Amino acid sequence: MKLALLAASALLAGFGFAAVRAPQATPKHTVACYSSLADGILALERAEEDLVRALLDGHYQAARAAHEHAQHEQAAAEMALFANEGDNAVGGVRKKLLEGGHHHNAEGEAQGVFEPGYVIVTKTAKAAALAAASAMRAAKDDAGRDKAWKDFMAAADPLLAKK
Repeated sequence: MKLALLAASALLAGFGFAAVRAPQATPKHTVACYSSLADGILALERAEEDLVRALLDGHYQAARAAHEHAQHEQAAAEMALFANEGDNAVGGVRKKLLEGGHHHNAEGEAQGVFEPGYVIVTKTAKAAALAAASAMRAAKDDAGRDKAWKDFMAAADPLLAKK
């Protein structure tokens, strides 16, 4: 009887140990899926930077070509587009992203470094590039235009360098 009781106790204890479950955990496949999603979100941030940098480079190259061909008004216009990270159509996309809660540089916006929605061009660089565009328009001779272009390059070149 004692042996049967001992055997039954051992058997029940064994079932108890077998019933002990692993600690609560999120399934590995769910974590892997979430990790992949995070990689995609971060890749989209990098893609947005690359796209805006390409947009800026297009305006930079157009401004340079116009400057080299003595089309100073066109150069100044492209310099201003660079400073504003594009035209009104691009501004509309920026507004759409902001309204959707996407602030690429939220921390920089809070610190006053970036205007809302801007991705690459800082407030300081924008002011310098716009001043250079204004100087390009106002210049009366090639020396003044060349100085305006150099001022623009000083503001623009660091922004085009990939970090």
